[in-house]
Amino acid sequence: MIGRVISGRYVVQAIVGTGGMAVVYRAFDKKKNRIVAIKVLRPEYESDEEFVRRFSREAEAASKVSHENIVNMLDVGTDGDVRYIVMEYVDGQTLKDMIRQQGCINPDTAIRMTIRILAAVDHAHRNGIVHRDIKPQNILVDSEGRVKVADFGIARLKATQTTTVEEGPGVSALGSVHYFSPEQAKGEVADEKSDLYSVGVVMYEMLTGQVPFDGETSVSVALKHVNEAPKSMREHREDISVALDEVVMRALCKDATKRYQSAAEMAADLRKCITNPEGGFVKYPRTPEEIEKEREARRRKRAKDRRRVQQTFIAAATLITAVLIAFTVWFVSRFVHTYSMPDVVGEEQMMAQDTLEQLRATTEVEFDYSEEYEEGIVMNQSHRAGARVKYDVPVTLTVSLGSEWYYMDDITGMKAADVVDQLSAEGVESIDLSYVQSDSPPGTVVAFQPEPGTQSKKTPVKITASGLRVLMPTLTGLSLDGARALIEAEGLKLGEVAEGYSADAKPNTVVAQSVAADTQVLAGTTVDLTVNQAQPQVYYPASKLSVVVPLNASQVRIQLTLSSGDVQEVYSGTLNTGTYRIALSCAESGVHAVSIYMDGVLMERQDIDFE
Repeated sequence: MIGRVISGRYVVQAIVGTGGMAVVYRAFDKKKNRIVAIKVLRPEYESDEEFVRRFSREAEAASKVSHENIVNMLDVGTDGDVRYIVMEYVDGQTLKDMIRQQGCINPDTAIRMTIRILAAVDHAHRNGIVHRDIKPQNILVDSEGRVKVADFGIARLKATQTTTVEEGPGVSALGSVHYFSPEQAKGEVADEKSDLYSVGVVMYEMLTGQVPFDGETSVSVALKHVNEAPKSMREHREDISVALDEVVMRALCKDATKRYQSAAEMAADLRKCITNPEGGFVKYPRTPEEIEKEREARRRKRAKDRRRVQQTFIAAATLITAVLIAFTVWFVSRFVHTYSMPDVVGEEQMMAQDTLEQLRATTEVEFDYSEEYEEGIVMNQSHRAGARVKYDVPVTLTVSLGSEWYYMDDITGMKAADVVDQLSAEGVESIDLSYVQSDSPPGTVVAFQPEPGTQSKKTPVKITASGLRVLMPTLTGLSLDGARALIEAEGLKLGEVAEGYSADAKPNTVVAQSVAADTQVLAGTTVDLTVNQAQPQVYYPASKLSVVVPLNASQVRIQLTLSSGDVQEVYSGTLNTGTYRIALSCAESGVHAVSIYMDGVLMERQDIDFE
């Protein structure tokens, strides 16, 4: 293949990777004048329907996603007996190679890399794609440290296909056994939570240098995924924080309902690891069985309390009937519709709400910063402890967001994406990132507000970064689809599409663009287009219609009844006495009936030929 020109466009230069069903080459795109990666199905699988179907499924899955942390597909096609997928070329190494070189990765670096992996996984999930083969070999890290997820070869649209783990000639597993989820190892359906389990395995390996489960055979490893609990990462490295270990252990839960339910949820807990290394914030969802068990315990307690109260009342009634009646009157007026407000200040939000829920109270929650209370702790309640509160009066709990303040570093020259992640982890409420043309490296910060120093999280942060500059292509003469493809290929955005007319241009082609061709602009710039529309054919009678008006200020209306049956009003106005010649036209040829009305009365009707 080296030196071959595929589809008259891609010059194959070198092999950059091999897989079970395909080979990946570095190639030069003569049309776009750039380096690309081209994935070619191995010749021996061209007649194998299963491998062809998997190769086509990868192309279909890749076409549905476009994200900065996913190796994006640029083209797909066949050239004779060669099936290929063209992707962006990532100049770097796989995460697997990085782990082999370094042994293990610094926890802060691993967190930030995993957050970008989760961003790619979340984008795929939102587009209905389950990757099913997340592993370090399918994660690329370029020379600038950017992370990209690759290889959707066994991805599936909300998969229903099970995963097979067998050994023997001619049998292969869908995915990599060391990164399987338990449900994949058991041959069940893989879903979004299966990908998150695999991300947990990848992070375990990044931090410790080894996978959580290993064995001599694929089946033995798969059984460990199903039956064994992973060792704590802190047994391998003491510098791994408790919080980070807790996040990875939840991702590796055997029970999918107790894992993170979305990539965004897992990324949020990873960000908390940076500021709360001591942990304690990872919460496992309760199963319906656990919730029902707690409710049953509360019901039994309430039933026992009711029986005790009833027995007390019965005993007291035999002794002091008069006192009981007086007490009952006082109790009804004082307690039937109220309850005693407990003291929940200092409790965790969910525990405080659960306490009030048991009292049948309704709660409303507000959030505010506090230098005294940690994040998630109730710092104030709208009714003092011990007060009698009516059931229909809601209790407002003010919950702490933690400290309002953080230290703003000098971020000039840093990667804008890293800065945004860092500030988000700090809890900054508003971050505005914009790009300008600059001599600084693309993606680096050139200006920011506010200045370095202690700042409030409420203060908006404005970041100006150096944008990637591209040359505006010539779009005139292209179809709308062709122009859109060229705009997206150059890293630009299609804006508004207006209709226009040019006699010199073909219908449905671009006749104007909002940004002049060959102009240097920022990547991401919006380009508006004007598309030529064909003008409809218009037909006219041999001469203008002569209308005689006998009275001044006559309301004249002319109605056209087409031979097809459609009725159109072609003239309406007020005319004085005289003879008028009125030009008529319509979009349908043939003999049509013309009716002339004056002040609402039909004055004349005649048939006129429109040619």
